[in-house]
Amino acid sequence: MHRLSLVFLLVFVVLLPARAAENGVITGTVRLKGNPPAIPKVFPASDLDVCGERARATQVLLFGTNQTVQGVIVYLGAVNGKSQQTNGAEAVLDQRDCEFVPRVQIARSGASLILRNSDPVLHVVRVDSMSGTNEAKTLLNVATPYAGFEKKYQLPKFRELTLLKATCANGHDWKAAYIAVMPHPWAAITDENGSYTLRDVPPGTYKLYAWHEVLGTLAREVKVKSEGVESVNLEFSSPSPRRAAP
Repeated sequence: MHRLSLVFLLVFVVLLPARAAENGVITGTVRLKGNPPAIPKVFPASDLDVCGERARATQVLLFGTNQTVQGVIVYLGAVNGKSQQTNGAEAVLDQRDCEFVPRVQIARSGASLILRNSDPVLHVVRVDSMSGTNEAKTLLNVATPYAGFEKKYQLPKFRELTLLKATCANGHDWKAAYIAVMPHPWAAITDENGSYTLRDVPPGTYKLYAWHEVLGTLAREVKVKSEGVESVNLEFSSPSPRRAAP
């Protein structure tokens, strides 16, 4: 009886499919080499009780140690046959102290966008799609009239990476925010140390991109091995003209 059970067990093990290759990780830092550009300042001309009366530096370029760059979107390009389902977690775009918070974020294609106002003042928010298979167009143009205002919108199901840019249409022209809407999960934003990590990347060869609203776009080829950790440090050599999309 025991011998027969052992035979059946051996046959079952032999017939099991081979374990799928484990996915890998891409990690690294992004920094700027050379002199950084001057950071412009703005002078609020209205809603001074909320926006302040003094000049403020815009949040277009934030550095860490050794000129590592915060707020860079690092992502894989085309991932043929490996995209995952859309409709990920909700994206939230708040307005606090006359700034968009966060300035840069990632959302999944088809996810919901929660537009919020935490300021006791009217902000008129415009959201434009800056890239994609369709031409650039305005997706939202909506008043957020009071503190505590919140409304949910459904993002389109873009088939490729699409950058959304939010601006303020009623006098707070320094305000801007970017939402990278991704058709797959392999994207990250560099932290205060300029670091990023892409996890659970299937083995293969990819184009790895880094985009920043001031510094432009970098591209590197990277090969991910099964269960491997690929260290890819990216470096912007000098400020380049602003680009509208990754």
